[in-house]
Amino acid sequence: MRRAAGPVVAVVLLSGMAFGQPAGSAKKIPITTSSPEARNSYLKGRDLADKLRSDEARPLLNEAIIKDPNFAMAYLLRMQTAPSAKEFFADLKSAVAAVDKVSEGERLSIRASEAMTDGNTMEGGKYLQKLVAAYPDDERAHESLGLYYQGLQQYDQAIAESQKAIQLAPDYAPAYNLLGYQFRDAQKYKEAEAAFRKYIELIPNEPNPYDSLAELLMKMGRFGESIENYKKALSLNTHFFSAYRGIAANLMYQDKHQEALEQLQKEYDLALNDGDRQDALFSMAVCYMDEGKFSEALEKISKISSLAEQRGDKAGVAFNADTQGFLLLNAGRVEEAKTEFAKALELAHQSAMPDATKKSFELGNDGRMALVASAKKDFESAKREAEVMKTGFEALGNPAQVRGAHEVLGIIALNQENYDEAISHLNEANLQSPYVMFQLAKAYAGKKEAGKATDYYQKAADANTLPDLGYALVRKQAKKALGK
Repeated sequence: MRRAAGPVVAVVLLSGMAFGQPAGSAKKIPITTSSPEARNSYLKGRDLADKLRSDEARPLLNEAIIKDPNFAMAYLLRMQTAPSAKEFFADLKSAVAAVDKVSEGERLSIRASEAMTDGNTMEGGKYLQKLVAAYPDDERAHESLGLYYQGLQQYDQAIAESQKAIQLAPDYAPAYNLLGYQFRDAQKYKEAEAAFRKYIELIPNEPNPYDSLAELLMKMGRFGESIENYKKALSLNTHFFSAYRGIAANLMYQDKHQEALEQLQKEYDLALNDGDRQDALFSMAVCYMDEGKFSEALEKISKISSLAEQRGDKAGVAFNADTQGFLLLNAGRVEEAKTEFAKALELAHQSAMPDATKKSFELGNDGRMALVASAKKDFESAKREAEVMKTGFEALGNPAQVRGAHEVLGIIALNQENYDEAISHLNEANLQSPYVMFQLAKAYAGKKEAGKATDYYQKAADANTLPDLGYALVRKQAKKALGK
């Protein structure tokens, strides 16, 4: 499993900076707290977070914050373990409130997370580059910058930063996990497997190294080996929930949907909080969607919304309304989709999201409405809305979201049968996405370029990701196009 940064956005910064040097040292970034007891709880929580044991880390971070209510880095790390959007934004707000009371390294860390959450990826990256320049011997700073480059899909730079972290701290296990995923995303599977096996060697009694290796093996189509490694992770910790989802995905890709759902029900029954339950329900929705059972999938997303409503988490409900709209749109239920997108935007504005995050959500909604217009053959309105989205994200400096705008523009062009334009935009979209791969395949098929169409249908069919709704919408269509 990759490091997680919370249920809402992929914040670049990881789990807090290294401790051990006095304030003012250029070696490691200091930790600012008024309480030795708080520091001790934080370090124990950070160690668990490093091992992707968020449910166990969170109580220790709660302890640290109780002992020192101004402990900025404890808020930042707790944010990254948050089980809900509401708690995520609350902890970020608390970390930012303390930003003038901490060291320069901590300030840069907090500002990077704030910028990333606001959708300003490039600004966040500048903070991380300053962090590495100021603390070149801190392996966690290099790890964070490597994760940033990975998000930009600049894999050579990402790999170089992770390798620098390993050079500084050869036994720092999380860097091998990140390096494995970076090699995987760069399609260097042999190197990825070597990194994950080194990760296992360093912490053989922890579940996540086996989970990460299992995810790679699934990607490579080695389903039996993948399941065995997921089972090894669960033998070490029955509450390591991503392993249930991984087993379910392996089964799903072998068209064993009922067995996959049984695994996900185990996860749901063992869940420790609503965040865990939400993850299980989402994966169930994906499984149903992959099987072609749209109503059942929509029911699971609705159940996630109900959990968020019970917590008073309007941001969470907004994200789920957006997901429902996406499913409805892909099912051809365009007016219902439009209603859900409008509901999502209204809830986002009512939520506790920071204003800049609301702006990003609004721009994303422009893209959704562009797809609604395109589905209605109103291509003039569709392009106008999509350009608003693209221009807005370019101004924010968010390459990932700009890629999303190119995806929308590519789909609009595809619907118009403007295949060259579609291919041009889709090649600027997220090429890690099976949903984008499938759109590219359709565009090449429209151009009668059968070889390239087949290549992209194959990539979409065999992406073998963890449960993903976009992939569930296209996997079997891609197989059908290949005659499978």
